[in-house]
Amino acid sequence: MLKPSDIVEAIRKKWDMGQKHTQSNSITNALVIRDGELTLVTLRNGEIPARDNYGYGLYYHDCRYLSKFHIRLMESPVTELLSSDEQGSQSVMVGTNSKFKDCSGNMVEKETMMGTYVVKICPGLMQQSLTFSNFNTFTVTQNLTIEFDADFADMFTIRGLVPPAHGKKMPIEYDNNRLCLSYQGEDGHIRRTIITFYPAPKSMEGGKCHFELRIEPQGSSSVKTDIAVQDVGERKMPKTNIGNIMKGATGSCTSTFECCTDTLTSNNIFNSVIERSLCDLNMMRMSLEGEVFHSAGVPWYDSLFGRDSIISALQLLPFGPDLARSTLLALAKYQGREFDDWRDEEPGKILHELRLGELANLNHIPQTPYYGTVDATPLFLILLSEYVNWTGDTGLLKALEGNVDAALKWIDDYADIGKRGFTSYAVRSRKGIFNQGWKDSFDAVGHSDGSLAKKPVAMAEVQGYVYLAKKSLAPLFQVLGRDGEGKRLENEAKALKERFNRKFWMENKKYFAEALDADGPCDVVASNPGHCLWAGIIDDKYAGYLVDGLFREDMFTGWGIRTLSSEERRYNPLGYHNGTVWPHDNSIIAAGLKKCGFINEMSKLFTCIYEAARTFENFRLPECFCGLPRSMYRVPVKYPVACSPQAWSSGAMPFMFTSCLGLSPDALRKRLVISKPYLPPWLDRAQLNKLSVGGTLIDLDFRRIGDKTQVDTPKKKGDISVFVEY
Repeated sequence: MLKPSDIVEAIRKKWDMGQKHTQSNSITNALVIRDGELTLVTLRNGEIPARDNYGYGLYYHDCRYLSKFHIRLMESPVTELLSSDEQGSQSVMVGTNSKFKDCSGNMVEKETMMGTYVVKICPGLMQQSLTFSNFNTFTVTQNLTIEFDADFADMFTIRGLVPPAHGKKMPIEYDNNRLCLSYQGEDGHIRRTIITFYPAPKSMEGGKCHFELRIEPQGSSSVKTDIAVQDVGERKMPKTNIGNIMKGATGSCTSTFECCTDTLTSNNIFNSVIERSLCDLNMMRMSLEGEVFHSAGVPWYDSLFGRDSIISALQLLPFGPDLARSTLLALAKYQGREFDDWRDEEPGKILHELRLGELANLNHIPQTPYYGTVDATPLFLILLSEYVNWTGDTGLLKALEGNVDAALKWIDDYADIGKRGFTSYAVRSRKGIFNQGWKDSFDAVGHSDGSLAKKPVAMAEVQGYVYLAKKSLAPLFQVLGRDGEGKRLENEAKALKERFNRKFWMENKKYFAEALDADGPCDVVASNPGHCLWAGIIDDKYAGYLVDGLFREDMFTGWGIRTLSSEERRYNPLGYHNGTVWPHDNSIIAAGLKKCGFINEMSKLFTCIYEAARTFENFRLPECFCGLPRSMYRVPVKYPVACSPQAWSSGAMPFMFTSCLGLSPDALRKRLVISKPYLPPWLDRAQLNKLSVGGTLIDLDFRRIGDKTQVDTPKKKGDISVFVEY
């Protein structure tokens, strides 16, 4: 996914961003809370700065509904003492006062007042509660000012990718205890931020709301607000009962903080890491046309993404298959149907990204949806196969049979650009993404001399995905009564494996090329081929060399495996795809290490990513972090504009955990195989309760005894048989 930092200076100078449309710079310490499609990103003190905004704000459907939020006590900011967003949909800030003279002339010493600010996100509504407590021996009368503004900027403008639309802000409206900020979009939508106060302000001017609080000794006084967002897709503003909207939104509030009672281990810190991961994945659920899926990441990618939503659903399958099913259905609805260069669409192709904001409505961006991804289509097929393996749901397989055929046709007929026998990409859209694998920044793929890849480009990991997709689908075609076509898929996968190992292997480096482009192999050492271990496309004779390369000092930081070797010309430990460490990348590599029998290396990688998670606030793994050696610093160095949370990073630890347990479901044959289960030295015991395979609920108890891991099945309800292969 293209980061703001990847946009070249020439693009940045195409328009005057102005004070209201600042590009992202750093959000490493932001508070992030979310529920449904509403997301709030603030400073640690809960405020949204007007200057140097860098992406802070209240967002809904790619639009920023609050771009400024300030709290002032007697015209001074509150001193922050504590801030937390660990509950996912709720943040809490605690602060105190500086010395001031109150409205009655009393001198109020510093740190004699305490302010508690609680924000809760509900679907369509943000609720705020600001309470001041007085620990003086006299009554304090103080002025409180809360200031709001909304620029209604589109996310692509905030990221610095596209100039702002030519809509217009409407006059601020006041109605007793209500303030309404409105915007008439160029797309004909009227977008509103509606703020209701309890109690009503003493006065309002512009976006400033003034309150006078009289607080008795040892007493407290509160101001509460409800902030609702609206996107009305009509040019005429309809008459709407805002009170009913708020009441309905308040009634739908749900907490995203859920304890993981079905997953327990002997390591309490690891339990907290898993709990954080699953809570974040729950928090990032969103829906479209009745289907639920994971948003890719907050704040930049808070929408439906093919690759990200699929991978996070794959990572979460052992913890529940329902989200995988709905993700597949959502993506199937938008599967490509025609040739459209503007959107890089082709029949059968799974989308890359779908946006719902003003610029998308105006067709100023191609994300309506945009199909510039080469890997989402084979990943879609892998997710479907894995879902059926876990559930035995042949009904969904049959319902999506046409989608499967279209996806395979895209892989075979349209994605084999130049008929080289490899799934490749070549951007056609004038506003499209050049690199269309998971490393999709403009400089992510290239040669050892530093030159960038030329289209068409065939990524190493994508060939692995195609191989795994065809291998996985082959037996399922028997269920569809298409045995001959299943055999064909087997043969095609076999031929692809031979071709891949012959063309991508670099004998001089004892490693696989990152990609093949128009000029030949992109001969850099990168993390991409590590995914091929998970896919199963690597010949046994090369696997050991690949694993050795992944764990050399130039690739392994001690916190994880880098995206690019430190010996390459384009290496940059702060580069988005050119030297950083990505948790999801490492989780897929770890799963492949386990599959291929490299247990010690899998354990090493699992351990270092776990230890990295322990260092981040709330044990939340970000999208990526800098690829500096662990020996240089005691903690991982943050990447300045990383999404946190991000779905596939949140799924990394659960995926690595279940991978090391060796779970291999086969619901169609009514069995669960546990192959060479393994617990790392820092986990003596792990329990997975109510694991669902084909509708059978299974409790599993893993115990580490010496250097071996044993498995018991204390409880099972259903007809699935459990086999353990030690």
